[in-house]
Amino acid sequence: MFLFSRSPVALKYTDNQRVIIHVKDVNDEPPYFINRPLPMQTVVQLNAAPNTPVFTLQARDPDTDHNIHYFIVRDRTGGRFEVDERSGVVRTRGTDPFQLDMEYVFIISVKAKSFADREIRYTLKAQGQGAGTFNIGPTSGIVKLAKELDFEDLHDHFSVDSNGIITNNKQLDADNNNAYYEFVVTAKDKGEPAKTGTATVRVYTKNKNDEEPKFSQQVYTPNVDENAGPNTLVTTVVASDKDGDNVRFGFVGGGTSSGQFVIEEITGVIRLHNKAISLDRDKYELNVTAMDDGACCVNGDATIHTSTAVVVVFITDVNDNKPIFKDCPTYFPKVEEGAPNGSPVIKVHATDEDKGVNGQVKYSIVQQPNQKGTKFTVDEETGEVSTNKVFDREGDDGKFVSVTVKATDQGDPSLEGVCSFTVEITDVNDNPPLFDRQKYVENVKQDASIGTNILRVSASDEDADNNGAIVYTLSAPYNPADIEYFEIQPESGWIVLKKPLDRDRYRLRVRASDRGEPPSSADVDVELDVVDRNNKPPIWDMSTYGPVHIKENVTVGTVVTSVKARLRETYKLEAMAQDKGFPPLSRTVEVQIDVVDRANNPPVWDHTVYGPIYIRENLPVGAKVVSVKASSGIENNPTVFYRLMPGSTAQTNKFHTFYLQQRADNGFTWADIKVNHPLDYESIKEYNLTIRVENNGAQQLASEATVYIMLEDVNDEIPLFTEREQETVLEGEPIGTKVTQVYYYIVESPRNEGKDYFEISMQTGEIFTKVVFDREKQGAYALEVEARDGAPSARPNSDNQPNSAPITIRPIATFRFNVWQHIRD
Repeated sequence: MFLFSRSPVALKYTDNQRVIIHVKDVNDEPPYFINRPLPMQTVVQLNAAPNTPVFTLQARDPDTDHNIHYFIVRDRTGGRFEVDERSGVVRTRGTDPFQLDMEYVFIISVKAKSFADREIRYTLKAQGQGAGTFNIGPTSGIVKLAKELDFEDLHDHFSVDSNGIITNNKQLDADNNNAYYEFVVTAKDKGEPAKTGTATVRVYTKNKNDEEPKFSQQVYTPNVDENAGPNTLVTTVVASDKDGDNVRFGFVGGGTSSGQFVIEEITGVIRLHNKAISLDRDKYELNVTAMDDGACCVNGDATIHTSTAVVVVFITDVNDNKPIFKDCPTYFPKVEEGAPNGSPVIKVHATDEDKGVNGQVKYSIVQQPNQKGTKFTVDEETGEVSTNKVFDREGDDGKFVSVTVKATDQGDPSLEGVCSFTVEITDVNDNPPLFDRQKYVENVKQDASIGTNILRVSASDEDADNNGAIVYTLSAPYNPADIEYFEIQPESGWIVLKKPLDRDRYRLRVRASDRGEPPSSADVDVELDVVDRNNKPPIWDMSTYGPVHIKENVTVGTVVTSVKARLRETYKLEAMAQDKGFPPLSRTVEVQIDVVDRANNPPVWDHTVYGPIYIRENLPVGAKVVSVKASSGIENNPTVFYRLMPGSTAQTNKFHTFYLQQRADNGFTWADIKVNHPLDYESIKEYNLTIRVENNGAQQLASEATVYIMLEDVNDEIPLFTEREQETVLEGEPIGTKVTQVYYYIVESPRNEGKDYFEISMQTGEIFTKVVFDREKQGAYALEVEARDGAPSARPNSDNQPNSAPITIRPIATFRFNVWQHIRD
């Protein structure tokens, strides 16, 4: 370095001087190893003695060379090696022999003052004793060929010649084998015996962007619920690039959105859109792309690679639709009474808009809580309803029978739908007509005029329509001539006189036939006795009554006197007896005839109308309802016969709901009306019965009385929920939100979890929330409610005594509340 000085005056003088500046080194560069290749490898004899040099480490420090130190920082050899801190010579330790073909690995650090470590992987391989074909100088670390080399081609990518030159046979790929190729070269001498040695060669390759991303699978098939909300996770696609590039995802055609789906560019996560969605298809197909960025290599982004995969999103059905009987209002099936068990009635059908098992429906018959047995069966698969008994229209079954069919889907939990309809039991002509008397006996006046109604016969038929319509015909099987005097009205049963009477007695026969196919009939005999015309006036007891004296101020209604008249009861005749002599002789005598009453009075009821009589509907079978009594109307002949007449409707005892039992008590004959079948206020509330009584005279006469029976309701019916309900409530809704309303007087059940989350208004039946719901914590709640009517129960308790306390009926309806996720913007 030179310095110059200049004079300030006009004359210029110069001078110079050499200056030497010493620059002092600052330790600002890290040391580095100069051994190659990395990681370094060498071999060691199996029986190498302790302190045997196996390798010399070489490192440099750009700042200074004398500050370098070597250390083993991670030893995986079990302490079999050590390194000289200053020289970097690696030596063996210990006396135990090394194991054949075992790899010993340890990490060595080089330091220069305060700089951070620079680590190197140092690998030693032990080789067989006496086979040292390859030597590594303990100070240089350079591999040298010791003897003539024989070789075998141990890797199809490389070959080696006798000079030890290794060449590649194929194009190398940096994306395989951890970016390097490793193989073993064997050297064998030609001595006797021949000895061999091996060396491991590792060839490192330089990477370039020549691989496209690979998806973990070509087709993804995730499932998503049909009612999934916005941002619901669908699936995650995975792709990798052998070059080590970063991979970005999208949909074919560009962008990260496709219809109702979005994909995250970095992670490959596919979700539903964050807006309102509607998954109305069975599946959705998405074409997804994976694209690398060339970050693996220098100028790697010059060529960008892509690959595609298909995501088929299957929409899983949610069981949110219950089965529906769309044609239920049109079901009016009929089945003939007497049809054998198993006769087809109707085929019902329910549809469920859900899919898969959620839409598969099975059928069953709903049995009411107080019903004994089922009168119908249904095929659970086809919905074919069949009879489960032989029906009797005139018996307990009646004209109509209600049936309820339930359709249940196979979801979990399952949903149900019900259909109730009435089956009409059609009539079969299986009952003949029945007359109300076993025999008719009647008096007819001798002077009765033509067209007079003489007697009305009456028959009933328990069958319906034409099978129960009665037509009357008249015959005279005992004396065919009798039919000339009478005729019968076929509809009303009145026997009418059509010819003047000229005999004392007529015997006829009436036939009652129904109009069924074929018709049924019954016969009854009619005896008509002709009585004389009334040509005898009454006879007064006295020819003159009075004089009778009364006061002028006598009150109205005072008896003045009594007079009496009677029919002529005594006849006086004169009879004569005469012989056959000549001349004949005779004598007369007076004969007095007293006429005695023939007792042709009908029976007399104590009351012609009984009732209304109030009884409880749970009166047991056999219990007495009322006792009635009538007198015979015949002096010294009190015998009477009672009969409970079958009516034409259920209210008039058509189905024999009541029966009559006759008994004698203190010289009188009573009739007890008793219960014959269980009563039901909900079906029939009142009955109108007719009782006929006949006396036991020579001519049986009858009279009738009416009994009115009124049923009183008792608390014997269980409130019935016909199906389970499903309701929804949005998560996050405030406490007190109304969910639904049930139309029964209900109470909370202590046996379910729902009472902790819902409350019920005892007055209105409205159900409200008690908490704010979070769908992620729990998605469904089961609330069980009980119904009670608040009246004393008529059902017996365990002691078979009436229970006067309010009864809580067992729960038979479950309300399920599905909490749907509400995504707030």
